[in-house]
Amino acid sequence: MPPEDERRSPPPDESPLQVIGQLAGGIAHDFNNILGVIINYARFAQGSVPPGSPAAADIEEIKRAAERGVGLVRQLMILARRESGATVVFDLNELITGLDGFLRSTIGEHITVERRLDPGLWPLAEDPARIEQVLINLAVNARDAMPAGGTLTFETGNAELGPAETAAYPGAEPGRFVRLLVSDTGVGMDSEVAARAFEPMFTTKAAGQGTGLGLATVYTIVTQVGGLVDLSSQPGRGTSVEIHLPASRSAPAVPTRPTRAAPAGRGEAVLIAEDDEAVRRVAERILETAGYRISSCPGGVEALELLDDRANGFDLLLADVVMPGMRGDDLARRAVAMRPGLHVLFMSGYSDDTPPSDLGPTAGRVAFIDKPFDAGALLERLRELLGG
Repeated sequence: MPPEDERRSPPPDESPLQVIGQLAGGIAHDFNNILGVIINYARFAQGSVPPGSPAAADIEEIKRAAERGVGLVRQLMILARRESGATVVFDLNELITGLDGFLRSTIGEHITVERRLDPGLWPLAEDPARIEQVLINLAVNARDAMPAGGTLTFETGNAELGPAETAAYPGAEPGRFVRLLVSDTGVGMDSEVAARAFEPMFTTKAAGQGTGLGLATVYTIVTQVGGLVDLSSQPGRGTSVEIHLPASRSAPAVPTRPTRAAPAGRGEAVLIAEDDEAVRRVAERILETAGYRISSCPGGVEALELLDDRANGFDLLLADVVMPGMRGDDLARRAVAMRPGLHVLFMSGYSDDTPPSDLGPTAGRVAFIDKPFDAGALLERLRELLGG
């Protein structure tokens, strides 16, 4: 850990975070709907133009812009403390190594990436996506500090911290930690800027070049999981961010299977209940193209009417959680009572709206998918629920 006089870990002001939380909560669901439509229609269009053509390049830029929007919404939700995820035991070294593709495409060839990874690193038990967000934000922040090139270094190790070392960090308890040090050889910061580096919306970058959310998001994620974060920097000598994350005594999870072609449907009947017409059309197109039989409607009342008609056989209900008139979880409870064994897949663009996983003894399998989703993710989730 850096000497006491070099540490910079000021807690973000809670008032701006509360404002961000209210704003993010209000726009997240609708904004994720919009971004999901853009991303999926860009992919539809990409499949109908020759690879390498100017149109294909234009579509790729549309996708990238929309995906940056998804990342921005996610960071707002993290800052608002409304982003949740699944806890998995994993190896931080593998997560860092897995960033190779991102670093090649985003950091640039003018920056050298070095890794000093402890092969005996203790595992972490956290949401890997959130820790990956920390790594990405630190890498992008370092890239921006080295416009003329330099070196970005990731270093990992194990550390046991006692009461004296954790006392100044709210929420941190003494014990075993995984240490992550991310450093750059960039322009650095003076003491005044470094003291404000973790504040939300604070940035020294020109308009349009930074949101001021990167380091604030890092701070929020690390402190939420009971970790420690420190920043040391000097003008002209670069910046180092040192993070300690609580280690797990469990073994890392088995790596997930490699990406494969999205599974096709087998003629199963799916009822879609989604009030956003554009999102509904996207889901219809994905599922119909994959071989499912689709019925769709804009809300819970219409869905119940379709379920009440015994001429309609349904294997699965795909329902948005937030809909006017009747929430998706209320619809699902009534649907499984009417059709015992019906599988349910909820979808939402707002993490606070995660529905219950248990809909009662008459329900089939129940799962949840975040918006925005792509075709592959949606088809994988349906296949898991329907079996095979």
